[in-house]
Amino acid sequence: MTTEATTAVTTRATAGALSLPARGTDRPLLLYVNIPFCNSKCHFCDWVVDVPVSDLRLAPAAPRRVDYLAALCTQIRTHAPALRAAGYRGEVMYWGGGTATVLTAAEIEQVHACLAAEFDLKALAEATIEGSPESVDLAKLRLLRDLGFDRVSLGVQSFDETRLRRIGRAHSAGQAVRSVEDAHAAGFDNINIDLIVGFPDQSLAEVEQTVRRALYLPVNHFSVYSYRATEGTVMRRQIERSGTAIELEHQLRSYRLAGDMLSAAGHPEYAVSYFGAPRCLADEAYYRLSMDWIGFGTGANSLINQRYLLNGRGRMRDFTSRPAEFEVDLPAGVPSLTVQWLPRALGTTEGIDAATFQRRTGTSLRAACEEPELNAFLTRVNEFGRLVVDRDGIRLADEDRSDVLSRTFAAMGWVS
Repeated sequence: MTTEATTAVTTRATAGALSLPARGTDRPLLLYVNIPFCNSKCHFCDWVVDVPVSDLRLAPAAPRRVDYLAALCTQIRTHAPALRAAGYRGEVMYWGGGTATVLTAAEIEQVHACLAAEFDLKALAEATIEGSPESVDLAKLRLLRDLGFDRVSLGVQSFDETRLRRIGRAHSAGQAVRSVEDAHAAGFDNINIDLIVGFPDQSLAEVEQTVRRALYLPVNHFSVYSYRATEGTVMRRQIERSGTAIELEHQLRSYRLAGDMLSAAGHPEYAVSYFGAPRCLADEAYYRLSMDWIGFGTGANSLINQRYLLNGRGRMRDFTSRPAEFEVDLPAGVPSLTVQWLPRALGTTEGIDAATFQRRTGTSLRAACEEPELNAFLTRVNEFGRLVVDRDGIRLADEDRSDVLSRTFAAMGWVS
C-alpha cells in the first residue's frame, strides 16, 4: 500500500562505499534487486510510469541493458563489504522490477553470481523472484530453483482475456495458468499470484470468476490489490477522457468479495492485500520494519542503520553512469518517510511495534504520530475504525482494515 502524501524532502547524495558502524554480528538484512525491464508497459502500472518505453523494453543484447546489469553488479560489489563489516547477513532476498524474469538465463546467473560472491545466499530464509506469465517457462523456472529461489510471485492480474487486453498485459489467460503449473512442476511450493480487482467497469461476477479460477491452481499466497488510478498511467488518462467515475463502494465490495472467497478457501488475510501462508518475509520487512533492507538498482530504496537511501525511478542512465552513488541519503525518521510507513503497518494484523519503529528510524513512534500529517491521518482513521494505542505500539482493532484504510485514504485525497 502506498500513499500520495507529502514526500518533498531536502535530498543529498552519497557516493562511494557506505560508511557504517560495526554493531553486532547478526543483523538480518533484506537484499532487494531491481530489474527495470518489462515486455509491456501495462496501462494500470505506476511502478514504471517514469521509465521510457525505449528503456523498459530493451532487448537482452542492447548496450544500455548490458550496461545496466554491469552497473548493478558494481553497486553490489561496492557496498557489500561495508554491510558485512557492520554485521549484516542476508536473511531474505527479493528480485523485483519491472519484471525480474524478463532476464535471460545468462543474465540471471550473472547477477546471482555477483550476489553470491558477496553474501551467503545459502542461509536465506526466503528468496523470491517476481515474474510475468509470458516471461517464464519450465526451463527458466528450474534454473531459478537450482539457484536457490524458493518463492515465485507471478503477475497474473486477471484470467479474463478481455480484461488482460484492456489493461495492456503481454500474456493470455492460458499463459497465466501454464506459468503457475510450470512453477509447481519446477519445484516451487511457495507460489504467489497478483490479482487486481475494482476496475471501474468490472462486475462482481468477473471478480468472482477470476478468484474462483485462481483457487484451482497450486497457489498458496495471493496478493489482491484494489485498482488505483495513479497519475501518469494510461488507464488514468483513459478514465479522465471518458468521464468514468471511480466508485469507492464498488472497489470495497470487489475487494471484500475476493477476500471472503480466499479466506473461506483457507487463505486468511494477514495484511491488507495479502492472503495465505507462509507470510512473505520481504513484505514483512517493508510493512512492519521487521529488518533493515538494502536496495540495489535504479528505483530501489534502502533502510540501513537508520538511514534512508534511494535511487530514483526512471533514471536508469543516471544510475548506470554513477552506480555507487545513492541519489537520496536521509535520516530515516524524517516525517515524509514515516508518513509512508505508518499507514502500511496499520494494514497488518499486528500493527507497528514502538520499539521496532524506534530501532529502525531513530525516532520514537509517539513523536512520529505527533507530526501534523500523520496526526491528521490517524484522526481520520479513528473516524472510520478504532485505533488501539498502548505502550507497545499502534494497531487497528479487529475489523475490516482494508475498508477503514481505503476510506481514510479517500478522505485524505491519497491513493491507496
